[in-house]
Amino acid sequence: MPLSNIMRRSSYPLLCVASSLAASLLALPTNALDDDWQQPMTILSDSAELDRRAGTVIYEGNVTLTQGTLLIEADRLMVLRNGDVLEKAVAEGNPARYQQQIDTDESLTNAHGNRIDYYTGEQRITLRGDAELRQDGNLFSGEQITYDMKTETVKASGQSSNNSNTAVGEAQPDGRIKVIIQPPKPAEAP
Repeated sequence: MPLSNIMRRSSYPLLCVASSLAASLLALPTNALDDDWQQPMTILSDSAELDRRAGTVIYEGNVTLTQGTLLIEADRLMVLRNGDVLEKAVAEGNPARYQQQIDTDESLTNAHGNRIDYYTGEQRITLRGDAELRQDGNLFSGEQITYDMKTETVKASGQSSNNSNTAVGEAQPDGRIKVIIQPPKPAEAP
């Protein structure tokens, strides 16, 4: 059998799973711009590995996922599925980055961490390791940050004070988190 036929047959399951994954992500509800979920998803990477039995696809090397205003950039992206339902995406990098416009009246939400766990059904992201979240001029930084897109809440935690491996730009040296909240904008005169 010619090599080209073998290549076509061996890549067919990967294409089916990738198409199924993209379709399942398109159907997810969220408070992000409704139009985002109607847009096609594009994943670019240097390589991809599919394990259909485990329900995982691993993308490695300069990974970029885009869909509408959603942008995730990472060194490695692992997508976990249960049948046709996307359960979780784990982005790892130095750092991995997340960006999305949650509402048309707000600026882009930007976040980064050494690891980003994106729980699609729960509409929540957890940033771990040198984590930072910026939204509308406000800043949260610490060892771990959880952002719930449904309730628009943020929970941040620092690292334990006995860890002396804190580098510049990570959680505060004493293990605490850092929050910067912008003052309200003055009301316009009538």
